[in-house]
Amino acid sequence: MKEFDLALQTLDDIVDNKTPFNEALRKIFQTQVDLRPYRGMVAGMVGCELRHHLLFEYLTKDFADFSVEDKRALALALADLYFYKHIAPTDMLAVLGEKLDAAKMEEAKPLLDKAGQEGPFIPESIVKHSNLYLSLRYNTPEWVLKIFQHYGYGVTYKILRKNNRPFATTVRVRTSVMSVDDVKSKNPDLFVDTGVDGVLLYQGKESLRRNPLMKNGTLFAEKPVTKELIDKYRISEPKQLLIYDANPDGSLLCEAVENYGSAVGMNLAVPTLDHYAAVSRLIHAKGLHNVNFFASKLENASLLASVKEASQDLAIAAPASSNFDLIREQPDYLLHFDKESMDGLFAQEKQALETLAPFVAEGGTLIYAIYTISKKEGHQTIIDFLANHPDFQFVEEAQRFPYDNGETAFYYAVLHKATPVAKATPNLGVMASEGMTPEFQLGADAK
Repeated sequence: MKEFDLALQTLDDIVDNKTPFNEALRKIFQTQVDLRPYRGMVAGMVGCELRHHLLFEYLTKDFADFSVEDKRALALALADLYFYKHIAPTDMLAVLGEKLDAAKMEEAKPLLDKAGQEGPFIPESIVKHSNLYLSLRYNTPEWVLKIFQHYGYGVTYKILRKNNRPFATTVRVRTSVMSVDDVKSKNPDLFVDTGVDGVLLYQGKESLRRNPLMKNGTLFAEKPVTKELIDKYRISEPKQLLIYDANPDGSLLCEAVENYGSAVGMNLAVPTLDHYAAVSRLIHAKGLHNVNFFASKLENASLLASVKEASQDLAIAAPASSNFDLIREQPDYLLHFDKESMDGLFAQEKQALETLAPFVAEGGTLIYAIYTISKKEGHQTIIDFLANHPDFQFVEEAQRFPYDNGETAFYYAVLHKATPVAKATPNLGVMASEGMTPEFQLGADAK
């Protein structure tokens, strides 16, 4: 069966070469036109296996006579037999029988016999609600569960359930060129309101990239929480804005450009200009001359030489993070995530705050924004920063979860740089002892 062979080839590339899911599909189908009719089926089977990868690894771990390739073929077949169900069971068993010999098919029989059932597919010997059970049920490594569990079991369970559901695709309408109502009228049934002005939820089945309004730049991908944050802490003319954004989608920068236009001076910094063409296009499309868009490395603040110290009324530090927001969007995200890289992420996040702090004017605001559910990346980072910077005062923080209205794993903290008269030492003892600030209510309320 051609689609099974292509799916196995794709899965091998993803696991062995750590090729991202979408890139692995492109490598096969972008140039080989004759294979494109198989793309949907291959993407579905592989995506399903990836979203249950830990379960299949566990179920086959004691199959000593199986090679790695044998186990992958069995896992791919089980993904369709148990969950995807797009190929007739008799056909799938016949295809699998071509990959495995009779002895291996017999060993796999207890697993194959569960095809068509509703479960349970997790062995009954595993205690329900244990971390191992949750890991297999929701395809989440146990070390990630421990990060979620800092908010309590109830919050963890709701996060896991939401991560098992389809990703919500939202777009920002460039209201400077087209109204939200016009977008909805030109695309009936494709877009609905999110409750955030200018941001719509896309409900179409076809790739959003093919939509004409996306192609001509009238829309760009953006999460509702991004616009909410920019709107809430909006500054006015003739002030200055500085953003460091290491998130590859560049939506925070695009929102700032669209939101402010020529109203304020903008300094927009990114790690490298290579992956932020959308930002450059938007600046050019709006004909702006008040935007300084440049590359800068956090560890060398002198590269921000074009920005005067203590000159920015608002600075936003949005460094790279664990970005657990991508779990629903990319089925292989946690498979490829290197937990050993977390310490490096913590250091980069702290460096982002340290680098931007000197550029905040007295009376100005510093915002820290990351896509994560990790308290160590979020709340603890802010506690550590405030302990070393008594000139900054805590204003508020918030943790958003995937099951919230914004459907986003997002943390932000807002700090105010005091004037000489108003400077005061924040009460870090209370923050540290309680594990959260008075404004940090989402996790507590959800328990």
